[in-house]
Amino acid sequence: MKTLILLLALSAVSFAQIGLAVPAGTKDFELPIHASDVKAFTRKLKNGETQTWNLSGANKGTWVDSVSLFSINLILVVNFFQKGKKIPSTNFVFVAPSNLKIKKVTKGDAGFYDYISTFAPVDPAPLPPGVHIDPGMPTGFDLTVN
Repeated sequence: MKTLILLLALSAVSFAQIGLAVPAGTKDFELPIHASDVKAFTRKLKNGETQTWNLSGANKGTWVDSVSLFSINLILVVNFFQKGKKIPSTNFVFVAPSNLKIKKVTKGDAGFYDYISTFAPVDPAPLPPGVHIDPGMPTGFDLTVN
């Protein structure tokens, strides 16, 4: 019984969303998003506002506010839903090939950060009744600023 409880506890921890606590004022903090196929970065701030950092197009290199959906993981077509209001972004810099760095962390940077892949999701073939596909592991992380 103890083994079963330990196994359940370890799996819950291993499948949990990554969270980091960083003191305000930390300099040159690289967001721990490591992916080889980044199209854009997304963040959902603690105040509920959702923003996107594009790596191409008219809004390249700036945060742009976007429509808030049910979950940050659902923002796959965010370029079509942007409101377009640019957010001051001089505190952020893109680090090639696929990372984003905060020059100086502030309390306003706290939120959930994720990325949008360059690969478009593929719709699976129709599934038989009673069969479903499990969602993938979360790719983002929650940044808390102390």
